[in-house]
Amino acid sequence: MGLYQQKLLGQLKQSSLVTEQYRLIAELLDEGLKASEIAKKSTLSDYTVRHHARLHRKLTQSVKDLFLSEKITFSLARAIAGLPEEQQEAAARKALAKHTSVKNFRSSLRQNDDQQLVRELERLSDQLSSLSGLDIQITADKGNSRAGRWIIRYTDLSMFDTITEKIIGKRSLDEF
Repeated sequence: MGLYQQKLLGQLKQSSLVTEQYRLIAELLDEGLKASEIAKKSTLSDYTVRHHARLHRKLTQSVKDLFLSEKITFSLARAIAGLPEEQQEAAARKALAKHTSVKNFRSSLRQNDDQQLVRELERLSDQLSSLSGLDIQITADKGNSRAGRWIIRYTDLSMFDTITEKIIGKRSLDEF
């Protein structure tokens, strides 16, 4: 390992700023070190180094710049890194403009864009919740409006037994 790489690792060991850690890890990766080597030789955990390495590989330069200038958080940058390159900058700017939380941003990635369908499923969820007395949520998949998920929330084991009975006709799975 060269002196320059050792110097970068020394700086990385002392850095507590996430953007500085990213910059140093990116430079070490560009210098030919592997993420596993960086993790072993620094004080950072392996998963932290791998997250930074993924951002370095996947983010477009414009989104990297937003992250490095601390306009978007590490968590939001990680979520954006999962998008295709052509969608990243627009998604980052939209999240910034709307002050979107990371949780809401990730949720929006899973939501179907057909607003009429979303409203209809919300109406149906409310109607089924009223009829059954259960907390039911129905959502369509992002890319397939003919598929989706039902979420039935329970607050105690008695309610769990009631849901089980309504679905399979028996109060407990032990009876199978």
